[in-house]
Amino acid sequence: MKNAIILAAGKSSRFAPFTYEKPKGLFRVKSEVLIERQIEQLREAGVEEIIVVVGYMKEKFFYLEQKFPGLKLIVNNEFGKKGNLFTLYKAREYMRNTFICCADHYFTSNPFTYENLDNHSWRACTYEAGKFREFAVTVSDAGVITETSIGGSDSLAQVGCAYVNEKFSSRFCSYMEAEINDFGVASMFWEEFYGKHIHQLTFYCREFEPGTILEFESVDDLRSFDSEFLLNVDSEIIENIITTLHCTPNDISNIAVINAGLTNVSFGFDVGETRYVYRHPGGTAGNLINRQAELFAQLAARDIGIDKSVIDMKLEGWKISYFVRNAKNCDFEANESQLIRGMEMLHQLHAVPVPEEANVKIFDDVEEAKKLMEIASATKGHLKKEFAHLIEKIDRLYPAIKVDAERLGYGLVLCHNDTYEPNYLYDDKGEMFLIDWEYAGMNYAANDIGCILCRYDWTDEQIARYLRYYVGRELTEDEKRFYYGFIPISAFYWFGWGLYKGSVGDDDSFFFLPAYRNLVRFIDQALESYGLKV
Repeated sequence: MKNAIILAAGKSSRFAPFTYEKPKGLFRVKSEVLIERQIEQLREAGVEEIIVVVGYMKEKFFYLEQKFPGLKLIVNNEFGKKGNLFTLYKAREYMRNTFICCADHYFTSNPFTYENLDNHSWRACTYEAGKFREFAVTVSDAGVITETSIGGSDSLAQVGCAYVNEKFSSRFCSYMEAEINDFGVASMFWEEFYGKHIHQLTFYCREFEPGTILEFESVDDLRSFDSEFLLNVDSEIIENIITTLHCTPNDISNIAVINAGLTNVSFGFDVGETRYVYRHPGGTAGNLINRQAELFAQLAARDIGIDKSVIDMKLEGWKISYFVRNAKNCDFEANESQLIRGMEMLHQLHAVPVPEEANVKIFDDVEEAKKLMEIASATKGHLKKEFAHLIEKIDRLYPAIKVDAERLGYGLVLCHNDTYEPNYLYDDKGEMFLIDWEYAGMNYAANDIGCILCRYDWTDEQIARYLRYYVGRELTEDEKRFYYGFIPISAFYWFGWGLYKGSVGDDDSFFFLPAYRNLVRFIDQALESYGLKV
């Protein structure tokens, strides 16, 4: 009796943004769901015991056990850190006379009905013209695979499914169990691990005609096979695009991921002669982002002309913008006119009227930083205890600054709260854009200049220059106390942000250490300026 193991744990990042909505194995291709088509082909060949190993968005596969009685799901929660060898390892107890498959493959004809009278273990292969990334193979006159390598050119390559008999399975499982904890092994492809033991494991080459086993390397690759893919993908992303741009799914082309981060994924695409960017919100954004405030600020920035790239955004967090061609980051140190315009943009933003019914959240640097430190403490230890001396000073400084703000007539205004050079772009016409409004909210205007000043190791002269350009003249003593006092307040937030980012395994950014340095550098100076004990 034969069974099958289908590997369905991976994320297939090359298919973003659609894999942010569902795993690739659940894509509908030519009116059939990929994994369901494969299960039906296995059942047609008499294979009743089917094991599906899931990981990424595993819950979306749960229905399979009800739709296909006898099918069993196994969960691999380490899919993001390890290769598909580990996914196969999770199902090793089921390896006997077994088909090994991947959920996202498409077979134009059923490969599982092959009459294998000698019960040989075989690997599906096709001839690939030109360079390819699959595992290349060399085959003996007897049809046995004798050599394998990663990538090749104009040769046979391993594609699609494989079949392993009990003898092969027993040896393969023994090698996995003995070596799975060795350095780097769990991160391998299972074909790579097989290649490591090729002289102890006999695979016959079962050659298929090119084009009969499809693995779909990209969205464009898939669309070349199924021109109606975008019409049937059941994607909110596509629905948002066609509704906003008044186009059809098949008008969309040249989809390419620009950025895949913690809080969102962005991809570029064309409609006609125009290129656009779609921003899709990520799952962990709730710890950092208030979408109501971002929405109000983003649309306000569009309307006052400081971010003309945005076309539309909705409260759910998705956004469509024009692609800024040849976009470059501004350099305020080298280009005085860019600095002047950058400061003008902030003044325009701070002058935007914010009606109470807009419900724009107050962005409190200290409160937000403490919240992020609390989350980060789950993996980084008791951070509030470790940095208690700095927190205590911040807790005395911030109330004094607020009192001073009231005395000076500084109220809360609409702020960007993430101002620094990477968020200032200019195009080949010299037009500037202030982008990335995810941290927007009501705050003191000083925070938008404090964000720039606390994230670099500026000299005293450089800091004074930025403040002079922002205020438009030399600062009064009251202004100096207030603006310099906001440098450690801003720094405290970005230090807490870096702790949080590091705690979830993301890049804590180049400014994590400068933010800490500026917190330490300016906190005592600020306390003294307010007559508080250091």
